Amino acid sequence: MANPLLKYMRIKTLIINHKLLIIILLISAALRLWKLSTIPPHLTPDEAALGYNAYSILRTGRDEYGELLPVIFKSFGDFKPGLYVYLTVPFVAIFGLTEFTVRLPSAIAGVFAIWFIFLIINQFKNSQLGLIAAFLLAINPWHIHFSRGAWEANVSLTLTLIGIYFFLKSLKNSKFL
Repeated sequence: MANPLLKYMRIKTLIINHKLLIIILLISAALRLWKLSTIPPHLTPDEAALGYNAYSILRTGRDEYGELLPVIFKSFGDFKPGLYVYLTVPFVAIFGLTEFTVRLPSAIAGVFAIWFIFLIINQFKNSQLGLIAAFLLAINPWHIHFSRGAWEANVSLTLTLIGIYFFLKSLKNSKFL
């Protein structure tokens, strides 16, 4: 039979850890969303192209070059993966075409990255280390910088962390693979 005091202490620690994680996620959301449309001061040409292509996909189903639902978007002589454009479409539909909506998917992905860092470290049964890792990523200047701009790299990091998390889960239960 388990000691009731030990069980109580485990539950209390779990509740405290969850409260701390929520605080960390709120801090990270504040750092990534505060004045998102004005800091940095304007869209880069690449960000503007992503936003315009999202708007064009929303209105016509075609990109700026008239291609129907492309997977790869041509822009300024190079090619961009289409995932960020398609992630931006719902936000443009809801909030309109603004600097905020173009950058919002990256900011949300940045917050999710922090949550998944915590979950990955938690797979090793160390929630305190998971909280430390989540907090350090939440206040990390480079992660804040990339979360505040419309860059595919930030979404890619989040997707990679999600993949790592589910791979680690699949080691215990193959349905997660």
